Amino acid sequence: MVASSWESFLQGRPLSGHGVRKVVLNSWLRSRSGAVDPAIGSAPTTNGDKILQLRARSQDLFEAAKPVLETLREILRESGTLIMLSDPSGTILDLNGETRARDAGEQINLAPGGCWSEELIGTNAIGTTIATHQPVQIYASEHYCIDVKHWTCAAAPILDPLGRNLLGVVDVSGVKETFHGHTLGLVISAAKQIEGILARRDAELHSRLLEQAMDGFTRYANDCVVLFDQRGRIVKTSGSMQQAREMYGVRLPFEIGSQLTVLDFSVHPDERLRQMPVWLRSEWLHPVRSRDGDLGTLLVIPIGAPGRPASAISTPASKATDEIFAEIIGTSQAITTAKNRARRIAPLDLPVLLLGETGAGKEIFARSIHKASNKPDGPFIAVNCGALTRELLASELFGYSEGAFTGARRSGLPGKFEQANGGTLFLDEIGEMPLDMQPHLLRVLQDGVVVRLGDTKERKVSVRIIAATNRDLKTDAGTGRFREDLFHRLCVISLHLPPLRERPEDTEAIIGNLNQRLARKYGCPPKSLAPDVLHHLLRYRWPGNIRELQNVFEAMFALSDGNRIDSSQLPPHIVGATIDAVLTLGERTPAMVAGRLAEMERTAINAAIANCHGNLSMAARTLGISRSTLYVKLAAMRDLPTAGSLS
Repeated sequence: MVASSWESFLQGRPLSGHGVRKVVLNSWLRSRSGAVDPAIGSAPTTNGDKILQLRARSQDLFEAAKPVLETLREILRESGTLIMLSDPSGTILDLNGETRARDAGEQINLAPGGCWSEELIGTNAIGTTIATHQPVQIYASEHYCIDVKHWTCAAAPILDPLGRNLLGVVDVSGVKETFHGHTLGLVISAAKQIEGILARRDAELHSRLLEQAMDGFTRYANDCVVLFDQRGRIVKTSGSMQQAREMYGVRLPFEIGSQLTVLDFSVHPDERLRQMPVWLRSEWLHPVRSRDGDLGTLLVIPIGAPGRPASAISTPASKATDEIFAEIIGTSQAITTAKNRARRIAPLDLPVLLLGETGAGKEIFARSIHKASNKPDGPFIAVNCGALTRELLASELFGYSEGAFTGARRSGLPGKFEQANGGTLFLDEIGEMPLDMQPHLLRVLQDGVVVRLGDTKERKVSVRIIAATNRDLKTDAGTGRFREDLFHRLCVISLHLPPLRERPEDTEAIIGNLNQRLARKYGCPPKSLAPDVLHHLLRYRWPGNIRELQNVFEAMFALSDGNRIDSSQLPPHIVGATIDAVLTLGERTPAMVAGRLAEMERTAINAAIANCHGNLSMAARTLGISRSTLYVKLAAMRDLPTAGSLS
């Protein structure tokens, strides 16, 4: 049926109802419009020097594909097929297979250097995949050229993880008698694996590139700045693109992932020079380097006010940023390092992953990054991914249309992505997001498009994502608990927030800040703290971090009488933890070094008895000692109450 349809097609007769697949018919039409001769006996060949150049240009693809294609070769070892990798032009860069299959393939130039684009050899799996950017299987008679019709081929595109541009094609071909129906699934899987390897490599390289380029984005804050990676792909942009076009005639595609060949390090310098755009000036190009070599290029197009150096920074803006991050209390080295990194991250319109324990202050960092960003007036929307069921989380994030489910609002409801359009969406506890929801989030991040539940309409959104987790997402991605591609999409830049126990010198300042805030909240003066109270708060390790400290201090503040917080308000577990460190672990503290162990012990015992309302058994358990030991210590303190006053 297909063979007779092909003959009718060549003769210009209509094919309606003849059972030719649409993808094949469209390819035949392209082949005919390109004047491909169906009698061509083999594909044209690229000379040896040109193959070496093409392999050098596709070196990253070649290296990423090598282990995947070796595995595929083992799977198909006895199948009599050829396994190939081509570049975006359809030139075969690498080929493996049995000797008999290779000999047969060479007769039609299905070999390294063979050029299998549709423009040259008509309908075939490699060429049709390049034309459509879709996986395809071409069965024997579906080929356009007659001498290829005893082959059946399956191919899948390898797309750039950043810009979704075509990088190459994986193909498996065999004579029709030896070909299996599952081969298309195998090449699709192989292509996805190669894309995953490239995505991991890109994520690592771009993280280093952005780290080195942050100062440049700050220095040239008033200009148009574009950051390119080693392959000339756009990683980050900043400033007015329209002004750059109007002032200098810049003709640059500013979409992330778009490529500028002149900045692709894999292209020969002579070729790059030939492709230099007329608008591009060499003084605008600044290499981004590390100890390991060049990481990329920073293009700075000056659009600032005349007479102002491009590197000048607005002092008021810098001052405002300092004030924003001053809301994060602490001067320790650990928190200062985190704040400085957050300050540099803020102007970069890139996803950020905040890593830290529960209660370490991830949301206040997220809000500060938003306030110091280029869109501080945009909305800041927070969602706790661990606090909602799967169904509720889906409707919260993506919204829903009328009638999407029982109880849905009549007019539908926009989700958090739509609400955050033009601003920041903070996804807290992202590690708790259900696995089956993660592909939907990934699509929004990749395409900037949201589809409400129960709807088909696509809505464009422009949202900066800041995610946070207390989990080890890299490990979770390795074990399959979290999607690896989503992890790399979210973790473009990561920021580690230190736990409170790693910056104990900040605890007193945080307590002072809480005291002032609570005084305003309750409409009273700040309260003084008894020395033993402050001592216990400073000695405690705060496993719940700042959130635990806030909760404990507010309870003490609200329950204390008058303007002083004394030891009777201290929670027993904090007193017990302090005494445990001193009496059980033998920990040496500054107070002990100063000879104040007895004073510490007296304070702890009195506080425990007060909190237990005179019940010595309970006080002893709180302190982690026996009742008899407590009596001995009370006697030594010469403060033993009468038996009648104790229960």
